[in-house]
Amino acid sequence: MRICVPFEGPGAGEAPLTWGQQDIWASMTRFGEQLPLGGVDPLPDGTGVEDVVAELRYLMGRYQVLRTRLRFAADGTPRQVVAAAGETVLEVLDADEPAAAAQDMLRRYRREPVDFTRDWPLRMGVVRHRGRLTHLCAVIWHLAMDRSGAAVMLREVAARVQEPVAGMQPLEQAGWQSSAAGARQSRSALRHWERVLRAMPAPWPVRSRRPERPRHWKGRLVSPAIPLATRLLQERTGADPATTLLAAFAVAVRRCSGVDPVPVLLVTSNRFRSGLADVVAPVAQPGLCLVEVADAGFDTVLDGARRAATAAYKHAYYDTAGRESLVDRVAEERGPQFRVDFHLNDRRGPQPPAARGSLERALARRTLDWTPFKDSPSSRVFVHADDAGRATVLTCYADTHHVSLAEASAVLTTLESVLTDAAR
Repeated sequence: MRICVPFEGPGAGEAPLTWGQQDIWASMTRFGEQLPLGGVDPLPDGTGVEDVVAELRYLMGRYQVLRTRLRFAADGTPRQVVAAAGETVLEVLDADEPAAAAQDMLRRYRREPVDFTRDWPLRMGVVRHRGRLTHLCAVIWHLAMDRSGAAVMLREVAARVQEPVAGMQPLEQAGWQSSAAGARQSRSALRHWERVLRAMPAPWPVRSRRPERPRHWKGRLVSPAIPLATRLLQERTGADPATTLLAAFAVAVRRCSGVDPVPVLLVTSNRFRSGLADVVAPVAQPGLCLVEVADAGFDTVLDGARRAATAAYKHAYYDTAGRESLVDRVAEERGPQFRVDFHLNDRRGPQPPAARGSLERALARRTLDWTPFKDSPSSRVFVHADDAGRATVLTCYADTHHVSLAEASAVLTTLESVLTDAAR
């Protein structure tokens, strides 16, 4: 059953994509994927269909990004079109095995093709078992929001916030980015990118090897030692966890590849900028930095990583098309193998106090496994860091035409050992 849900909300118009939207659209185009966010949640007992309809109407009316579709110019350039009102649907599915049916619904929502010119960014459905709603399934285009924006949205919908939305909405962002002030910001950021791109060393040397099949693999290291070592280092040095992870990553890459200084793309939330702290929209973009390692001690690398990261964050807000044009121009000058090999995305939250335990026992509980991943373009080494209770999970995507699984594994385990050695 499909229930029609009308909605209306403030803000309507057409504008170019914002820089955050441009960045995600470029990734979607490159990978040929929709990169959806979302999942399945159990519903509290007593939740009625009318409650979920009200939530869906609230979401669509409150957030400009959920009322946004695309219009393509003659040259294929997408533009955002925000509607003042419209209709969406809530799917209600009756099932004998509701948990399995909810997961099937999630897979279907992720797999079904999207018409960006006609579909709304949010798909929502509920599963009903013997007359009782059991699960909610929701999937949102990544083009509509990043993880930080999704967290703001979930917090506001739980509290049913009625005050006007906070921050600079996408239409307003696009207007500022097209202004003289926006142009100055983008030019400054791209000058930084050009300086770093031209100072970068040669990429990870490709040694003679038989490539893995499939080409791309996903590794998962679960480390109870990393949060413990990070907390000890924070107490000793005052360094924040993100900078500590960056420094350890740079040392690990240098030891495993010989590349130095180490170029790293840092996923930057940009929410420290005026008007972007609580906005429900995609504003994250990559920042680029060089971390010098040489034979320096960890504390010295840590100081350099702090300065490099600060510069990267400052210059991670720019016109994506301009960045891609710049990278292509420098790559043409430096050769076909030129690219940034290393990408780091620290998605951890505030670090809780670490249990006073043995680093050696924590290291002994580490696990690492690899599984094949989609055979499509990717960064040669892309590492995400996430919380998992009292452990840190490092998820690594490796391109084995350039980096073997043994080399990528060594980066992860060396990163962990760098942190624990420094903490000792």
